[in-house]
Amino acid sequence: MTEREEKANAMMQEIAKEIKEKLPEGMGFALLAYEFGEGDDKKMMYVSNSNREDVMLAMCEFLLYYMDDPKMFGKDA
Repeated sequence: MTEREEKANAMMQEIAKEIKEKLPEGMGFALLAYEFGEGDDKKMMYVSNSNREDVMLAMCEFLLYYMDDPKMFGKDA
């Protein structure tokens, strides 16, 4: 892991603790972070309070449900 990835990972862990504290009990979450651009050196990182299989299933369900919904686009922070 590069120094940049280690820094991102540490920050994501801090953010994840805050998310977990603020969400109602029984809710799962996943935080994704990735570098802009293309290239083999670009990685997506994630942190979650859920099992990997549950996160993957939730992501697939989200994509299947919202992929063709034009109202979903433009909801960035």
